[in-house]
Amino acid sequence: MTTPACPPAAVRQPTTVQPRPDHVSELPYPIAEDYVKDWTSERALVELIANALDEDPHTQVDWNDGTLTIHDQGPGIPRTGLLLGASRKTSQQIGQFGEGKKLAALVLARDPRIGPVQFDTVGYSFTPLLKPSTYLTEVPGPDDDQQSLVLHYQYWPTDRERGTLISVPCPREVAEDAIGRVRYLNDPSYRPPQDHAEIILEGQPGRIFVGGILVSTDTRLAASYDLPLATAKGEQNRDRTIVDGAALEDHIRRALAASADPSVIARFVDRALNGPRLSTSETYFSSARDFAVRRAFRDHARTLWNDDEVYYNAAGSAVEDELHLQGRGVTCVTSRLPRYAHGFLMHLLGVRPVREAVSHHQRQYPKTQWVRSHDVSAGRRRTLDLAGAVFRSVFGLDALGQVKIYREDEASARYCSSGIYEPASDVMGIKEGTLDDLDETLRVVFHEGGHRRAARSGSLSSSDRSEGFELAMDTMGGSLLSLLLTHEPRRLPLLDAEAWQGVPLPPGAYLADRSALNGLRQSQASISELRKAKRLEKAPEPRRLLAELATQRMTALLAERGLRSAGRAVATVAWSTAQWRVIADPHPAGYRRAYGFTCIPDYAKAVALAELLGIHAPVLYLGHIAVEGPLYNVRRGTGTSNGPWKKPLSTHMPQVIADLRALGGPYAEQADAVEAMSQGRTPYDAEGAWLRPVNELLEAEKQRLNS
Repeated sequence: MTTPACPPAAVRQPTTVQPRPDHVSELPYPIAEDYVKDWTSERALVELIANALDEDPHTQVDWNDGTLTIHDQGPGIPRTGLLLGASRKTSQQIGQFGEGKKLAALVLARDPRIGPVQFDTVGYSFTPLLKPSTYLTEVPGPDDDQQSLVLHYQYWPTDRERGTLISVPCPREVAEDAIGRVRYLNDPSYRPPQDHAEIILEGQPGRIFVGGILVSTDTRLAASYDLPLATAKGEQNRDRTIVDGAALEDHIRRALAASADPSVIARFVDRALNGPRLSTSETYFSSARDFAVRRAFRDHARTLWNDDEVYYNAAGSAVEDELHLQGRGVTCVTSRLPRYAHGFLMHLLGVRPVREAVSHHQRQYPKTQWVRSHDVSAGRRRTLDLAGAVFRSVFGLDALGQVKIYREDEASARYCSSGIYEPASDVMGIKEGTLDDLDETLRVVFHEGGHRRAARSGSLSSSDRSEGFELAMDTMGGSLLSLLLTHEPRRLPLLDAEAWQGVPLPPGAYLADRSALNGLRQSQASISELRKAKRLEKAPEPRRLLAELATQRMTALLAERGLRSAGRAVATVAWSTAQWRVIADPHPAGYRRAYGFTCIPDYAKAVALAELLGIHAPVLYLGHIAVEGPLYNVRRGTGTSNGPWKKPLSTHMPQVIADLRALGGPYAEQADAVEAMSQGRTPYDAEGAWLRPVNELLEAEKQRLNS
């Protein structure tokens, strides 16, 4: 049993020095025999090994022929080191109070399994033993035990000039136990942790090390931990057998929250989902905020569910919802965590709550399957937008409440054919398949709009064939005929002249002319798409080019993977839908929302999205961020700076430039120009000519992907 790296054997010959009887002196310590009674001989040997490692990291530890030897090439034990409490330890050394060697000697001296221990150091040798105190014998008190044993050191001079050799006769199992508690002696590549605790997955879980020395064991933990010596040293008790509970929990949480190691994430996710229950200190999921960590969780989620539809039951959701989804073959994830921690873990894994799959109205009418708007095709959304705009143009801006789309199965066909209206929630529902036909959509909107008008007019009943519904339909029909007598379709209030310019409607074409309406439907995008196109025209050229390229790649990705929305796709790399919109639907540079963001300066996030879309990461990052380079973190009203870009952009730019050069070709050609931009050597101009290198990169990427 030796440390992996040790000096040549000729330099480290461990030889003990036998004393001459006339040279032996004695140093008594008034320490009772049963002091530190909870210490074991294994713990005492670890203390001696730790002291040796403080002086020489290449300390040699061997067990041969019944004797454990600890041999270092340090400066030796000074004479003052024999004093109780005398210490010259630094913050980087394991020892602290100058008591460990004396207490270890006491414990070994009282253990009948341990033979005479001998310390041979520079200039002298000594051996600890227990014997009655002369003082207690000669000056007894009234009730004192004169037979009490105390620690004594017998010491004598030697001619050793370097290092210390400690010889401890002991059983093999005692030596192996002690050596197993010191990581220096068991891992050739061991380096003490510096900034935060090291997570150890190998071996028995629950071991707590400080600077490589085993301090305690907690069987409730799922892993072992090695705490940094500099910070954890002062958080131990005086015997270094316990780490303060709050401090230990903080060390564990910070280490886990910073770890993107797939094996660490797999260990804790598996235990959280399948048990046994994680301890409080290891329930760290709410603390994992770093993007690299969150992305690693999403990567692990794909290994578990492979893009399947999965949900979890969040706080406030009914168990019936979960059972309903399970009956439809949807995976509902459970865990052994408290409810709040379960939600944080599911968010890290990208698992959505049940409430996103089962709305309030679906619980009331379980056979009606509501569909989110962004999960509906663009053509069907355009049909719905147009029908709603026409209806509101005729009957007023508040003529419709919330309009939702639903998908029904065969069993629900008898309840609702093409549309529904719920007075209690003021929700109008249109069947998804209806949106394939504009005429049918207009009919359903008109019909359900009549139900809404009847319900909001105070009628006792708004159902079909009721007097209130018939009156509402009569009123709406009369209003429509009156409008058509006096207005052309182009002049309807919500059909904005600029938005609908160029629509092929002949003079005198009224709403009853189905061909004109179909032409309107086929020639126009949805209102939201028109607004997006107008906003994109105002965006700086790099952001516009990037938005077009990213949208094109996302469309191909959705078709390839069979996903229904961009939000679901970007969630696999720990992006949110709002962050994706910043790329695909950009605002002009410098625009700031009160509660939001318009730029994502973290290069690691750009790398994740770029890998998903198949775009080179530095091109995606620069296309998005370069516009705001001179503006980022510049106070409003202070003007644009031509100086170097500020943090955090400046922090990421060296890696971005290095990646450009590594790509070679047209990308490497722009690296110097991009570097000049980031360092403020390219004059800023409001027209955007200074962005030419970024535009060149985007054009090169467009050619690469479309070739």
